[in-house]
Amino acid sequence: MSWIWPLLAGFLVSSAALVGSSAILLLGQKAEQASTWLLSFAIGTLLGAATLGLLPEALEHAPAERVMPLLLSGMLAFILLERVLRWRHPHEHHAGLHHPEVEQATATMLLWGDAVHNFIDGLVLGASFSVSPAAGLTASLAVFAHEVPQELSDFAILLRTGMSRRRALLLNYLSALSLIPGVLIAFMGASFWRESIGWLLPLVAGGFIYIALADLVPALHHRRGVRAGILQMLLLLAGILVPWGLGRLPHGA
Repeated sequence: MSWIWPLLAGFLVSSAALVGSSAILLLGQKAEQASTWLLSFAIGTLLGAATLGLLPEALEHAPAERVMPLLLSGMLAFILLERVLRWRHPHEHHAGLHHPEVEQATATMLLWGDAVHNFIDGLVLGASFSVSPAAGLTASLAVFAHEVPQELSDFAILLRTGMSRRRALLLNYLSALSLIPGVLIAFMGASFWRESIGWLLPLVAGGFIYIALADLVPALHHRRGVRAGILQMLLLLAGILVPWGLGRLPHGA
């Protein structure tokens, strides 16, 4: 498979930063409110990609007694990563933005944490495309779906630190572009990834499940009421259906 397609997917997924930033600039507070609904779709996409795409693929290359411990290991690894990069989460950025030194430190930590996170996403994308186009498309959609609301929140936080719109837009997108070297490194090592599919995919699946349940689900509970709950579930199910549909594509497509 040509390296052009995973690279193109990497640039498209990186555009999540521009989508989120543009939404804030055009819609303001309404965009932040809409991000709650985007999270519901993102949760479904991540869970669907993990359980209906990555895990079945892993089980084709390794027995269940090896895959399931690796799935658990992936979750534990992301718990550790969460502790290391804890500053990147939106609910921890809103407090204490009153002094210039604090504001600059918050923006710096946010951007570096997001860059590392996007680099890891790039590794996931490159490795997935090395498995098959269908796996790459599924991973791309899952990453994009959870990156749009994340980047939307990040851009809003950068603006709250006092950063200009132009500078916040540029720096937020540059941090998103760290995904590209991750894609290239993983895809150029395609022979290694293909030999390691049995252990790589469950690790990635564990990461997706952790991100969905630990990072994103708690944000849904801020909206209460039967109507909000029904809409959230419908969007979540829609998110699950998309990777399920992509999984029906021929692997050689």
